Amino acid sequence: MFRMKNNIRENNSLLVLSEIMNRPEISRAMISEVTGLNKATVSEIVRKLIQDDYVIEIGPGKSTSSGGRRPILLTVNKKAGISISFDVRYDRISYLITYLDGEKIDYTIEETEITKHNIVDYITTVVNDFRSNMKETPFGIIGVTISIHGIVDNNQIEFTPYFDLDHLDLVHLLEEELDLPVHIENEANLSALAESAFDTEHKKLISFSAHTGIGAGIILDGQLYRGYKGRSGEIGHTVLYPNGISCPCGNQGCLEQYCSTKSILRKFQQLKGDPSLTFDDLVDAYHQKDSATLNMILQFAKDFGIGLMNVIGNYDPEIVYINSEILEEIPELISLLNHYLNMTIYKNVPIKQSALGRKASLYGATVMNLKEFLHVDNVGFNLDMEKVLEVE
Repeated sequence: MFRMKNNIRENNSLLVLSEIMNRPEISRAMISEVTGLNKATVSEIVRKLIQDDYVIEIGPGKSTSSGGRRPILLTVNKKAGISISFDVRYDRISYLITYLDGEKIDYTIEETEITKHNIVDYITTVVNDFRSNMKETPFGIIGVTISIHGIVDNNQIEFTPYFDLDHLDLVHLLEEELDLPVHIENEANLSALAESAFDTEHKKLISFSAHTGIGAGIILDGQLYRGYKGRSGEIGHTVLYPNGISCPCGNQGCLEQYCSTKSILRKFQQLKGDPSLTFDDLVDAYHQKDSATLNMILQFAKDFGIGLMNVIGNYDPEIVYINSEILEEIPELISLLNHYLNMTIYKNVPIKQSALGRKASLYGATVMNLKEFLHVDNVGFNLDMEKVLEVE
């Protein structure tokens, strides 16, 4: 099993490493100023971090107003290790491979059926194929994190409503195959970690995910809030319509059965009497101003707004990011949702479409790999968003 070169758990070392991780360029003097550690302590810690390949010097910075020698700037040694992330749905799997600073090496998305019978082989093949061709780095692959569209607690899948992954010990099986640290987490939680890594301004935020299901990742005081058993933010399984459509969770009328991508496509197919219609057909009908489709989407927006208000009321965030295929294709719905909220006590909470899109949970999984490997509480990314969003 992979082990770090040195024990980096000592509090001052973590404090210094965290500052270097979360700033693109920083000097020893600046670290001393923001952490309160004396300069001799900082210099010794930095020396060890450089010796152990966590940090590199990148040249002199600007002189201070009083003149004197220009400080030597530090940054994380981004190419010292590799992170691998997967997002797993019943109908799709994607993966992202990055350096330690989040810079993309590879990104792939594949529409395919995923079950307990093929997931281990699929992930193992991707990791081993990459590992056989990768250049040698000081730390190698630091970890594999998998985004699950379901409830996760203590690195175990507790419930997956639309496929059977809760019937296997995925982490144990993959660690046996890969001999690497493996982590799993709920998709909405990972999306929230990603939003927090790119948004250093807000310490209380919600990532509202609506895909095959619906969930909310909650960041409170800069930290992911999971709840007692990993069920925090399971807004998709709150009841919107009592005695409504049956849900795999055991309830009837859950928000997920009215506002997920899966449910809105099902309703569109029923509306048109054609089960072969696709999500693209739905979007086309909307843009062609088909009256029945427009009315259906308007009702969807109202129901979606209720779900948003419920989660905002519970957690009182500074900002909400929405990650949804429907809103990606019909972005004007964001304005409609803001309009609904402006008529309520939540009118001052900004609602924004996530810029990360389908990569949100993958970057969140990268954050988890880094946090586990470096033993830091927070990870920030300073990446060019155009490069983050580009599709090869």
